[in-house]
Amino acid sequence: MLLFEDKVKEYCGIFGISCNDFNYSIAGLIYKGLMALQHRGQIFSGLSTTHCLNKIFSYKNKGIVSKVLTPRKLKKLPGNVGIGHVCSRGGGLHTIEDAQPYHHKSKEIEFSVSMNGIISNHDEILQKLENMGRIFTGNTDIELISTIIETFSRFSENTMNSLELMMDVLEGGYSLILLEPNGKLYALRDPLGFKPLCFGKLNLENRSFLIVTTESSALDVMGAELIRELYPGEILEIDPNKPYKSFMAKSQGKQKFCSFEYIYFARPDSIIENRSVFDIRYKLGRKLANKDKFDSDNAIVVPVPDSGRSAAMGYAWESGIPYQEGLIKNRYVWQLKVDDIKEKLNPIENVVNRKDIILIDDSILSGITMKKLISMLRDAGANSIHVRISAPPIINNCKFNNSFSNRDLLIAYQKKLQMSENYIEEIRKYIDADSLIYQLTDDLITAIGLNSNQICCDCFPEPQTKIKKKPLGNLVHL
Repeated sequence: MLLFEDKVKEYCGIFGISCNDFNYSIAGLIYKGLMALQHRGQIFSGLSTTHCLNKIFSYKNKGIVSKVLTPRKLKKLPGNVGIGHVCSRGGGLHTIEDAQPYHHKSKEIEFSVSMNGIISNHDEILQKLENMGRIFTGNTDIELISTIIETFSRFSENTMNSLELMMDVLEGGYSLILLEPNGKLYALRDPLGFKPLCFGKLNLENRSFLIVTTESSALDVMGAELIRELYPGEILEIDPNKPYKSFMAKSQGKQKFCSFEYIYFARPDSIIENRSVFDIRYKLGRKLANKDKFDSDNAIVVPVPDSGRSAAMGYAWESGIPYQEGLIKNRYVWQLKVDDIKEKLNPIENVVNRKDIILIDDSILSGITMKKLISMLRDAGANSIHVRISAPPIINNCKFNNSFSNRDLLIAYQKKLQMSENYIEEIRKYIDADSLIYQLTDDLITAIGLNSNQICCDCFPEPQTKIKKKPLGNLVHL
């Protein structure tokens, strides 16, 4: 999967940590955690800290973690408790002020908050709050959430109660971490469990740390131990010198975890829902090969780096066809337009020349990038190019993911609309591949290993349970 305009993007990674030593500076560990989440966002980076004396220190700017959070900046962010955030774009984000962590301060309440996800009923709630006289400076999900929390805080017993009421009115897939000036952290996961959020513990130099993060790989980099995933609808309260508290605020009674976390979003070394991301992608590659039965003595399996690599390894193992790195990725380029693909990837001519290429990628959105990539491989001398996609075709939009919220930009949707019987063949013709095979949705579910009613595959073929709309009941009483 490539970070081009017509490719799936993840927008956020969030990280929170609390240390029981009030003299310890936590900023350096937040930096490490955000570096481990850099793949989830490269445009904005930031963090907020507190030393539990009713003051929050924040800094955020445009750029990757290493450029924004320099040693000089980290020294100016004291405190033993803090949160961090990396972001690409989405949720209405346009300016540095809208970036996260988002520091909200009013006469009623003060906090800093980081969020991963999309609020699908944003406009409906925004209109209701504006009718109540609330003023917004932007159009971001995070400002909306902050305003909701402040609104409920006016009559709630505590922050936990405000967050519970907030979850009752929000629709969408989201997780968030909130920091108070008194040093308390709150972490929550949406009632459907659509977005991942886990927590772990670390003992370092006679100090104890509790960590909440989007992915377990951020725990691994600092030697922390994974405790578990947050349950759908769960809120954690973390106080530096007390055991954490867990509260089940709201649950739909069933989980709808985003299957794209396993397909693309997460790092392959992460563990999500007690399942290895690498193992699942490897299985997806094996399943592709098992139903493909490609026959050529001149073939090689080539991944589109980086997320196509695990599936390509599985395909090569199952098929017995040699695995080769035929594309080199420029790791110092994060975001590019489609026309600039040559700056991001370059074929190795000595590897692909006169070969039948089995090209493995995780998904196709508009098809523009894949079409250009195939053209580059042909120019490098490839005999034939056979595209294998580890995800099923994306034929529906997703209201929880801006990458394919507009189905008019999805080639599988468009071709299926125009020619329902042979739409995959029409995609093959458009990208100019010699053959094209997608994963079956059933095989995707089997590879993940969760029950079908626990995984959201609504963007793929085959009907899925629709998420029921929740009323905005609590706001009526304000």
